Amino acid sequence: MRRSFVNKLFTARWDVIARGFYEYNISGYFRTLAPRQLQINVTYRCNARCVMCNIWQQEEHDEMSLEDFSRVLDDSIFHSIEQLTLSGGEPSLRRDLIPLTEVFMDKMPQLGSVTLITNGLAVGRVLADSRAMLKLCAERRIRFNVSVSLDGVGQVHDEMRNVPGAFARTEQCLMGLKDLQAEQPFWLGAACVITRKNLYELRELQAWCGEHGIELGFQLVGFHETYVSNIERRSELDFGEADREYLFNFLQELAADRYPSNFRSYYWNDMLRMYRDGRRRQTPCPFALDSFVLDARGDIYYCLSARKIGNCLAANRAGRLPANPCSAIYYDPENLAFREELTRSACLHCNSGCFVNVGIKKDLKKYLWFLVTGR
Repeated sequence: MRRSFVNKLFTARWDVIARGFYEYNISGYFRTLAPRQLQINVTYRCNARCVMCNIWQQEEHDEMSLEDFSRVLDDSIFHSIEQLTLSGGEPSLRRDLIPLTEVFMDKMPQLGSVTLITNGLAVGRVLADSRAMLKLCAERRIRFNVSVSLDGVGQVHDEMRNVPGAFARTEQCLMGLKDLQAEQPFWLGAACVITRKNLYELRELQAWCGEHGIELGFQLVGFHETYVSNIERRSELDFGEADREYLFNFLQELAADRYPSNFRSYYWNDMLRMYRDGRRRQTPCPFALDSFVLDARGDIYYCLSARKIGNCLAANRAGRLPANPCSAIYYDPENLAFREELTRSACLHCNSGCFVNVGIKKDLKKYLWFLVTGR
C-alpha cells in the first residue's frame, strides 16, 4: 500500500493535478474552462447486440471521412485536449482507424494519452489496430490504453453481448493484447457493466481477471434516451428490491478498497450512498466542466447522457460554416446555460463513472477528506 502510494507520488503529473485543482475550484467559477478531455465516437456501427445498449439498432448514417475529421479538427478548441478516448459503436470497424488516429494526434498538440475502448470481438482487427496505435503513441511519447468490455465469464458474457461465442473471442483478444503488452508496455484493462443479469456473477469475473493479471473496472448500468437509448430495458436490467443487499455489499467492497492511489474508491462510496441512502452525487464529473464528445456524424455533446448541443457540419443562418464550428458550439452561451442546468438536475442522480479518476484528481480536497474520514 505504502509502495503504491510512493510510486504514484513520484510518477503523477502533480503540475497537471495542481492546475486542475485551481481550475475546478477557483477559475472555473469565473470563466468557461477550455476542454482537456475529449471522447470521439468514430462510428456507431457495432458487431455486438448488447442487452444494455441499443446502438447496434441504429440506422446507418454517413460518417465523417478522414478528410472531414481533418477539417473539423482544425478548430483551435482541440489545441487544449490532453486525453483522448476513441469509442463507438465498435472503433475497430473503421478501416481507417489508424490514419484517423494520426490525424487526431496531429491536431492535438497537448495530447498525453489515447484510450481505445473495444468489445474485442473482431480479434484480428483489434490486435492489429492496437499494435499500430501503440507504435504511433510510442513515437510521440503519448500514453496508450486499451479497455476491453467484459461482462462475465463464459455464457454470462455471451448473453450480455447477445453474441454466441463472445467470451471465447474476447478472451482470445485479451490474451493477444497481453502478449503485445509484454513486447511494449501499455495499460490494459477490462470493463464490466453491472446489471441485474450479471450481478451475482461478478466475483467469478473478478477471480478470472485476477488469475490472468487483468485490471477490472465496473460501471453501473444507466438508462438514457440518448446514445445507448435503452429506457425500455429498465425493468429487465435494473436492480430490484431482492438485489439491494447483494448490490450494496458489492459496492461497499469496491469502496473499501481505499488507499491513496485508488481514486475510484471515492466514486464507489458515492454510488453506495446514492443507491442505498438516496443521496445526491458528489463525485466531480469532467463532462460538466472541461470535456465533451464529438461523433462521426459531427454531433457534439457535453455529455452522452443528455441531448446533443449542435453539429459542427451544419451551416449557420448565413449558410456558412463558422471558422471554428466546434468552438462556436462548445462556448455558445445557450449551450453553457444548458450544461449548468444539467449540473443542478440530471447530474445530481447520474451514476456514470466516465473520467471519474480525472475529476477526483482535479477536485482532490474531496478525495483527501474521504481518505481521512471514510465519508
